[in-house]
Amino acid sequence: MVTVRKLLRRNGDLLMVAPLALFLGTMVLVPLVIAVLSSVGLTTVAPGLTGQFTLQGFRDFFDPSKPSLASLWFTFKVTAVTTVVSTGLGLALALFMRFRGIELGMVFSFLVKIPLFMPYLVTAFVFWVLLYPKGYIGILVHKLLVDYLGLVEQAPSLVSDPLGIGIIVCGSWMRFPYAFVIIHGLLQMIDPSYEEAARTLGARTGRIIRRVYLPLVGYGILSVALLNFLALFIAFAIPFVLGASWPQFLSVFIYVNAKDQGNWLAGYTTAVIYIVIALVIAWFYTRALQQAKARA
Repeated sequence: MVTVRKLLRRNGDLLMVAPLALFLGTMVLVPLVIAVLSSVGLTTVAPGLTGQFTLQGFRDFFDPSKPSLASLWFTFKVTAVTTVVSTGLGLALALFMRFRGIELGMVFSFLVKIPLFMPYLVTAFVFWVLLYPKGYIGILVHKLLVDYLGLVEQAPSLVSDPLGIGIIVCGSWMRFPYAFVIIHGLLQMIDPSYEEAARTLGARTGRIIRRVYLPLVGYGILSVALLNFLALFIAFAIPFVLGASWPQFLSVFIYVNAKDQGNWLAGYTTAVIYIVIALVIAWFYTRALQQAKARA
């Protein structure tokens, strides 16, 4: 009995972590291993997988004549633009409130954080209703560009368009609050005396931003940008609802290949490449956080 108690005391932490480790191993590692094995044909979990080793899925993915690389490039491009817009808006609003001395009141805080509590699928359909040609924003853009300014004969499509405009708009709205909340919190931790000293020496607002605030919150901005990029890069609902039939987001490309066309080998191969890219981005995000802690 004493021996059992000693073992429980020594291994108490391990026993507490064991259920979580078991859950992660079952729900994360097992599907990941199945996906990796399926990408090289070594399972029979889906139609078309023979259980024999093959690299045909990877050869097809990296074949320039196939659409997979175009889908990957489109995903990177739209995600990068959305990341810059959402992070830039969050940074701009946080800096504006800092310089103006505006407090983050309860009402304003609630309004800014609304996207944090909105499901991606619901938000995507809301923006589809707003952005499609007969939606409020679609009509406004048509009136402005065609009727009033006369810049174009036909207003560009904001949904199901090859440029991913709808994805960028919706994704920026969804991820902007994350950037604002984190950057605003970082700015609040900076001693106001730094700005006062800089202004005493004649520094203007732009110089204060470049020489005082950005160096102090740079790693925070980088971590926010990487987090936004990763969240948008792996998104499915927004590009599925607002994206065009082509070019497709990589997540939608996987769905179409596997579910609609029955090409499960291509679906699993693309999924593994997707996972590898996401893990690399997550590694950079973790490293940025570690460097920020080291500098703190």
